[in-house]
Amino acid sequence: MPGFRLPWKTRSQVTSEVEEELRYHLDEVAARLRAGGMSEAEARAEAERRFGDLEVTRTYCRDQLLRREKERRRMTVLDELRQDLHYAIRALRRSPGFTLTALLTLALGIGANTAIFSVVRAVLLEPLPFRDAGRVVRVWQVNPSTGMDRGAVSEPNFKDWRAASQLTEAMGGFFYADRATGMDLTGQGEPVHLNAALVTDGFFETLGTPPLLGRALVPEDNVPGKDRVAVLSYSLWAGRFGADRSLPGRSITLNGQPFVVAGVMPAGFTYPADRSIDLWIPLSFFGPDAIGRERSKGFLEVFARMKPDVTRERLHGELAGVAARLAREYPENPGWTDVYVAPIRDSILGEVRTPLLVLMVAVGMVLLITCVNIASLLLARATGRGRELAVRAALGAGRGRIARQLLTESLTLALAGGVLGVLGGVLAVRGLAVSGGAELPRADAIRVDGLVLAFTLGISVLSGLLFGVVPVVRASSGDLHGALRAGARGAVGNPGQKLRSALVVAEVALAVMLVIGAGLATKSFGRLVAVNPGFRPENGLVARIHVEKASEYQAVLERVRAVPGVLAAGVIRDLPLRGNGELVRHGIQGRSMPPGQAPAAQLHQVSTDYFKAMGIPLEAGRSFESTDRDNTPPVLVVSHELARRSWPGERAVGKFLTFGTTAVQVVGVVGDVRQRGLAEPVEPVIYIHVLQNFRSGMSIVARTAGDPLDYANAVRRAIWSVDRNRPIIEVTTLGAIVGRAVSRPRLIAWLLALFGAIGLSLGALGIYGVLAYAVDQRRQEIGVRVALGASPGAVLSLVVGRGMLLAGAGVVVGVGGAWALTRSMQTVLYGIRPSDPATFVEVVLVLLLTSLLASWLPARRALRIDPVTALRAE
Repeated sequence: MPGFRLPWKTRSQVTSEVEEELRYHLDEVAARLRAGGMSEAEARAEAERRFGDLEVTRTYCRDQLLRREKERRRMTVLDELRQDLHYAIRALRRSPGFTLTALLTLALGIGANTAIFSVVRAVLLEPLPFRDAGRVVRVWQVNPSTGMDRGAVSEPNFKDWRAASQLTEAMGGFFYADRATGMDLTGQGEPVHLNAALVTDGFFETLGTPPLLGRALVPEDNVPGKDRVAVLSYSLWAGRFGADRSLPGRSITLNGQPFVVAGVMPAGFTYPADRSIDLWIPLSFFGPDAIGRERSKGFLEVFARMKPDVTRERLHGELAGVAARLAREYPENPGWTDVYVAPIRDSILGEVRTPLLVLMVAVGMVLLITCVNIASLLLARATGRGRELAVRAALGAGRGRIARQLLTESLTLALAGGVLGVLGGVLAVRGLAVSGGAELPRADAIRVDGLVLAFTLGISVLSGLLFGVVPVVRASSGDLHGALRAGARGAVGNPGQKLRSALVVAEVALAVMLVIGAGLATKSFGRLVAVNPGFRPENGLVARIHVEKASEYQAVLERVRAVPGVLAAGVIRDLPLRGNGELVRHGIQGRSMPPGQAPAAQLHQVSTDYFKAMGIPLEAGRSFESTDRDNTPPVLVVSHELARRSWPGERAVGKFLTFGTTAVQVVGVVGDVRQRGLAEPVEPVIYIHVLQNFRSGMSIVARTAGDPLDYANAVRRAIWSVDRNRPIIEVTTLGAIVGRAVSRPRLIAWLLALFGAIGLSLGALGIYGVLAYAVDQRRQEIGVRVALGASPGAVLSLVVGRGMLLAGAGVVVGVGGAWALTRSMQTVLYGIRPSDPATFVEVVLVLLLTSLLASWLPARRALRIDPVTALRAE
């Protein structure tokens, strides 16, 4: 308990005291001199002379007193802070149930915010590892006639863009096809397959990040015959080569050929940022057989470094003009008359920004609900401590000191909850890294560091202030001396109850908004996983290897097909749900089209039995057969969507598609497959036999008689029987690929559902707490009502009615807030609108039923009140 404290002196008071003291000493000396016979004037003058420099003394005394007063203030504040902190800890220890509940609730809210902020900071806020990243942009080609707003760029178009641009300092491009562009590293221990990005000259110059060792690629490296050079990632250099600083300039063996290591990039540099890239090699090393170089085949991802003071709008105008000219000059390049220019950060983040911001808002709501809940608990606790606070006021503690004591308790509680929250946040970050890290760009930067800890400290203090200010205001405005006279009934009374009710309404409103968002995300995920991918994922095994010749694939396929229990096996370059094939323009024989109107489709190279192995239905004609070889006329199998668009109402089998002057016959039609993702629309697809249009980096798909993983080792042995030194990049199942395709929306839905459940629980606890406290406060009143003949139904109606009134008010406010906030979720939802009426109605019903249960429990307590005991206590 605080003791008596002398009031602090102001500067003017100190100055007055010094003047009064100096005047006293001068008057004493002057009085003695007057007694000795001096006149008044002579005595005063002599007194001042004997005293010395009066101004220096005045200044010295004033400064000394001010210093002592400042030190006294500091010591007093520190002492009072120590007392307040000691008393706060004692007070919290006296209420272990309240303290434990509040700490766990706070740890939950703060820990969730710490974890999500760690992800947001690493993915959205961390600076990009590029020099002047604001001047680096991604550029896509656009075809307005077909609605293709972001198309990959062909190599000839890219070179023409770069040659014609006057507004860029550098322009580069790369190609990466989900490990299909990989390289096998041998001669350095066990063979391993590396993820390689194929880059043009200008790639590193555009990004502007200097290598850690050696040099980056230069234009001379992209010349056939001189292109066996590589730049290594930091992780590959440190992990595989032991961080050997002498490595640049030496040779390593990739795909059986010697490559000179040009340099090593620094830690943290990776592009594309959503993949684990091991090395970068010149694009020219992969010839036309591996990557189509025609102007009609777009595969490059292009980015540019703008000159200083150049805007994206100016660059768009320049490159759009170049694109329009190229579309006019080259008949095989029709329709690509525009470009799309976006900041490099937007390109890296892709579709991740909105889901992460939605999660940040959600955990912010959880923390707000937590603060409101604890504020309500503290308010009830302060009511019970009314007599204690009144005694302290009677012993001399001012309102400010009492308010500071209550605020100290709140901050102590918040900081303790923050410490627990950090521990929980660290565990949550590790869990997020395991469950969803692969789906997040720059996931390797997710960690709990100093900035995250500072954020946690900030929200802990802010939370303490938020939930601590309510009881402080009540204590500062209440009649503490009246509480002392009234005994232990408390000082807050009815106004405090109204304030707690208002807090519960806010809590329920926040819970409604949170649960509606969670409901929308959960429904969206349910509809997404119900989408038919176009193939049968069950019993499908995938093995990925990288070979350079079609004959090697044929040999491997024969061995895999011979494995007992393998019903069918085939190959494809770009697996469904893992990316597009080559984008090709085609015509329809016998049908003339205006310039620029030629349709586009994905081109996929597949083998015999591929459709059977994947479980893709054959709708008409035939599939590829063993007689389709590299020395026979090429034939095509097309998807249902391409057939529908090209020959509506007609039979597609037997028709011809044209590619320039070459006409190729369609021999079959198969079902549509979701190639880019389950949420993406079905696109037209053309399939050609791999022997007639070979591309390296293809995947083997095997249909098995049972669990595909039971056949994984046998398939590995079959592959190694052809070449024991051939690294197997990956062995997985089609089911796992489908699961990976929905992993990000699953993570978002799961987290939002978790946060919604927390918000719903806290809202119900808030209603229960208010009603339980109200029943406790009104025991005498309820006892009188029962004694006067009130029925159990009337008592139930009294308590439950109040609870439902609070819940109803919160629901109305929450529905209005959710209607506005869920607009931002449009891009993360599939097959459902943000204003879905069914979700809103279902959430409202769940909240009202939960509130009814929370109200019924205190109502049962009210029914058990003995009227005789209540009246005797009164």
